[in-house]
Order: sequence, then structure tokens, then C-alpha cells
Amino acid sequence: MKILLTSAYDRHTGLDALCAYAPMDTVGKHQICADAEEADAILFVENTQFDDLFFSQLMHHPHVERYPGKVFMYNEMDRPWDILPGLYCCLSKRHIDTARHRACAYLYSPNPYVSDVYSEDRETPYLYSFMGSMSHACRRPIMRLKHPDGLVRDTSDFNVWNSDETEMKIRGREYARTISSSQFVLCPRGIGTSSIRLYETLEAGRVPVIISDLWTPPSETDWSFAIQVEERRVSSIPGLLSSLANEAHDRGEEARQAWLASYAPDKLFSTVGDSLESLLQSDHGHRHRRPGRHLNKWLASGELFTRTAAQRLRGHH
Repeated sequence: MKILLTSAYDRHTGLDALCAYAPMDTVGKHQICADAEEADAILFVENTQFDDLFFSQLMHHPHVERYPGKVFMYNEMDRPWDILPGLYCCLSKRHIDTARHRACAYLYSPNPYVSDVYSEDRETPYLYSFMGSMSHACRRPIMRLKHPDGLVRDTSDFNVWNSDETEMKIRGREYARTISSSQFVLCPRGIGTSSIRLYETLEAGRVPVIISDLWTPPSETDWSFAIQVEERRVSSIPGLLSSLANEAHDRGEEARQAWLASYAPDKLFSTVGDSLESLLQSDHGHRHRRPGRHLNKWLASGELFTRTAAQRLRGHH
């Protein structure tokens, strides 16, 4: 299948990453295409647009208007709504429509040090670990977990998207060392139902403990190696993981194999292409959008607007 990769906005890390993965692809089932007419699928790879919250520029793009039957979107917003058919990192179980959407992985990690973890010969003294901000209510009980071999740390004072290079290196190395020293890595939802941390954990060959009731798992992976814990049962984690400690190595190896099969740089372009192909075969439901999508749009964009305004105000003080 021929795929045109583009954006309605300026080039950004996600689009650059996927374009770089295409020539690395070892599957060979899909190819990059530069011509919209010739392409079987046109994928707009988009990140959050704080200056165009409703994606008006995307929706009025000539490709969207001319080729509605083969236009898709990669959407990594924390609180997305159904903008176009396509691949959504955080579309919840309540809102995903399999005729129009596929759950997907993030295209890149902002932490380059995670890629070295698997090859390191490091002891794993921590039964479990978590380093992160308190971006969702389910994360607060994590801070209260008690186990002699557990490590939890609130890093709400650090913003990975708004830090200088020196701090990024220090924090990034500390985060990677912590994952490397852990048997299980707690992967709670944040503002969105998914997290980059989940895919970093797979890459590192550690066992993810997924804490996100509304997370939609990407279908290309058998997630049986992962541990899933309901948000209301966070307090059960130390006992649960203690009982599974003897399985940590094998589950971690399965996690690594899952990453290599679908999300590694030489496979991710193929995974994206397969998802687009399956949507094309389903006719991606252009005439069958779920009722309530506009309400979800207004709720999600309203929350995003509030958070954006708050972040900008903090940036001026």
C-alpha cells in the first residue's frame, strides 16, 4: 500500500520520526508515496495544536476536501475526539469506533536514554517503580504505596515538554536508570488514557503495570504479558507484584518481543500501514459517526483550552 505522510501544520517530531522509520522498514508491505492522487492512503500526522484547537486548518486542507475516502489522521492528543478516521493514542473505550479508529502507539519517546536499558547488565533491586507527575487522580494512591523494594517519586516539578537541555539530560538518565533497576514499571494513565511510558517499558524489556480503566489496547499486540490493575485497586499492587515476582523476567522478555515485533523503528511504519489498511477495508464509517461526538469535542477542547491558558499564565510568572 502506498502512503502519503504529511501534516496540515509545521513539521514536528512525530512526523519526522515516522518518515525516518519508513526507509528502515524490514517488512516491505507498505511504501512512502509523495503524490496524493497516487497514494492509497493519506495520513496527517498531527500533534496537539494549541493555536488551532478544533483543527480547522486540517479540516480545510485540500487533501481532506478532495480525497475524503482515503484521508486519515494520527492523533496523539491526551483528550481527543473523532476529528477524522485514523489512529488515536488516547481515544477511550467509551468513544472508540472500530469502523473509524484504531488504537495506536506513540511514534517516539522524548527520552533517548531508554533505548540503552535493555542492553545494560543491571541488577533489578526494585520490585516496582514509578516516577511521574500527579496528572490524574489514580496516580495519587501510588504515592502512598509501601513496599521495601518499591520506588515511587512525584516529579510534578518537572515538565518534560518545557525544560532546558541540561535538566532534560539529568532527568532522562535518572528515569532510564530507574526503569533499568525495576522488575515492574507502573504505567498509570495521565491526562490521557495511554502514556509514552508504556511503550518505553516494552522497549526496556520490563513488565508494564497498566493502570487505566478506559485505555484501548492496540490490537496488533497480545498484551497478556502486561499486568492490568483497576484504578480503584492501586493499593493492591505491592501484594500482587510480590506474588508475580518470579514471572517478571519472562514477562519482561515477552514485552521486549512485542516491542520488537510492532513498535521498533524497523517495524512501526508497517504497523501504522496495517492499521490504515484495515480502516480502508472497513470503509472507515464516514457516514456512521457516533452520536455525541460533538459533545465530546467541546468537552475535550474546553479542558485543553483551560490547561493551555493555565500553562501560559504560569510561564509568565
